[in-house]
Amino acid sequence: LRGREEGTVLSDEELLRLVPAPDFPTGAMIMGREAAKELYKTGHGGITVRSITNIETIKKVNKKSTDRTAIVVTELPYQVNKSALLEKIANLVNEKKIDGISDLRDESDRDGIRIVIELKRDAIPAVVENNLFKKTNLQTTFSGNLLALMGDNGTKPQRFTLRSSLDHFLDFRFLTIRRRSKHDLGKVSLRAHIVDGLLAALTAIDEVIELVRMAPDQSSARAALMDTSNEQLSLSKEQADAVLKLQLGQLTRLNKDKLLDEKSSLEESISEFETLLKVDSAVHNLMISEFKEMKQKFGIPRRTRIESEEGSGELDDMDLIENAQSVIVVTRGGYIKRMALTSFESQGRGTRGKKGTSNTQQDDNVAQCFTCNDHDKLLFITRRGIAYGIRAFQIPVAGRTARGVPIPSVLPVKSTDTVSSILPVQKFSDDEFIVLATKLGWIKKTPLSAFENTSSRGLTIATLDVGDELNWCQKCTDDDDILVGSSMGKATRFHAKSLRPTGRTSRGVKSMSFGEDDQLSDMSILKPDSSSEKTDEEYYLAMTASGYGKRIHPSEFSPRARGGKGVMAIKFKKANVGDYVTCLRVVKDNDEILLVTKKGIIVRQKVKDIPSQGRAATGVRVQKVDFENGDVISNVSIVPSSP
Repeated sequence: LRGREEGTVLSDEELLRLVPAPDFPTGAMIMGREAAKELYKTGHGGITVRSITNIETIKKVNKKSTDRTAIVVTELPYQVNKSALLEKIANLVNEKKIDGISDLRDESDRDGIRIVIELKRDAIPAVVENNLFKKTNLQTTFSGNLLALMGDNGTKPQRFTLRSSLDHFLDFRFLTIRRRSKHDLGKVSLRAHIVDGLLAALTAIDEVIELVRMAPDQSSARAALMDTSNEQLSLSKEQADAVLKLQLGQLTRLNKDKLLDEKSSLEESISEFETLLKVDSAVHNLMISEFKEMKQKFGIPRRTRIESEEGSGELDDMDLIENAQSVIVVTRGGYIKRMALTSFESQGRGTRGKKGTSNTQQDDNVAQCFTCNDHDKLLFITRRGIAYGIRAFQIPVAGRTARGVPIPSVLPVKSTDTVSSILPVQKFSDDEFIVLATKLGWIKKTPLSAFENTSSRGLTIATLDVGDELNWCQKCTDDDDILVGSSMGKATRFHAKSLRPTGRTSRGVKSMSFGEDDQLSDMSILKPDSSSEKTDEEYYLAMTASGYGKRIHPSEFSPRARGGKGVMAIKFKKANVGDYVTCLRVVKDNDEILLVTKKGIIVRQKVKDIPSQGRAATGVRVQKVDFENGDVISNVSIVPSSP
């Protein structure tokens, strides 16, 4: 309005900043700004409106039940019927068109809408939520058509843009104020005329009383007051009627003073109305003042949120998932699950730990256990050299003693292949590489960027010999060192830059030389200066299958040429015949680790509780393992830092 008055025009960007999108009375959320811009610029279009949902944990009601995850809907799109929506969701669940929903209930009350969609334990909330948005009215398209009847007689349809509709409204408001002012001016002028007559009558009050008393009737009295020959009175019909309606109590001096004040006020009003009828800027100022009063009286905060992401309304699943810490477990039977890291509190050295998976069947033995953050991209490396990439939160959540879900339901892994290594990646940096190592000791280094587009479809990343398996996958830079260890307790360390970067399908080179019945047992990456005598926080953690382990200072291992036999890393207890190394990992004093046995027992421990010893020592018992009956330490995982 100010711009119109000053002769300037707001740009489209400034106008859309002031009016970014519609605000619906039911709230909800508009997905993106482009659709609203199209509606406002052309006068027609569709806006995607999505319900407001939250992921909540429904606490268990008794000891036998478990906590459940639920999608809670608190705001619905405009014109969506709640009862019809609930019926639609129920029908989709019954027809098995939407999976993962165990219960549906309406908990709405006078405080607002609350629809609770309780999920099954293995359901992924983001996936269920996206299916609901796609197949129900939890997400709708509001079609806008700014059409109105215009013309002199209001019979001509016309489509408006936001700018033209505001222009027409302001023009209409301008004319309305002019017409109102003209009407009010007539009323005020009439009242001023009557007040002038009353003041004239009060000035000649004795004569007025005499005329009225001598008149035979009211008409004669009115005519006498309107007599033009009477210079003091000569009132108009309206003035005469007002005088005849006066009561004796109104003939006081005080009433005369009131009439004088009213006359002054009426003259000011007349002046204001005449200004509004003659001066356009006065009308504009009054319009602004009235708009401010309306905003003060009726203005409320915006109810409908605007999602900044553009597009069709499909949100990235990561926007709906908390970046929490999780434990991912893969069993030898081909099952996978995700558990909250908070399920395992830190325990003392030498304890048996808690069950981290079901072992009701022989195939439930743990093959892999890994800790990560839920937003990490996980590279699943199979023994046959295939890499799959998915986000951590896409793995279904399950309880500590649950088996999980079959891997083929998450990744298209063939029945003849198994996942051997899992690597979480937060960012695909140009300066980082992935180091891959096989059971027979072959090792290769490939740029990390080559894996950025890895998806659930799979990608070949190594060529393997007959009988060989790809078991280890780690990130590194050219400044790092690589530590590899054999199952017979030998280890060697060499510079990562000595490995020439190769393509995804190459076989690689020899990492170390093995003796009879020996093979690679672990691979780890050492950061720069980790061998310095001043470094007292970083160690190598050596663990045997029988549960014995120790920390070894980095200075015990000097960098050597790649391909050598290595040096002793740990001795085995004589009583533990057949013992072998399962872990040779870089750890820090403030780290925590998860120890997983073949039968699924998991222990979470602090690294600083494990003593530091020399290379020739046998270590201490870190976890009680039923070694004589076939149970062994199958995996050691480092707990990641908080995101």
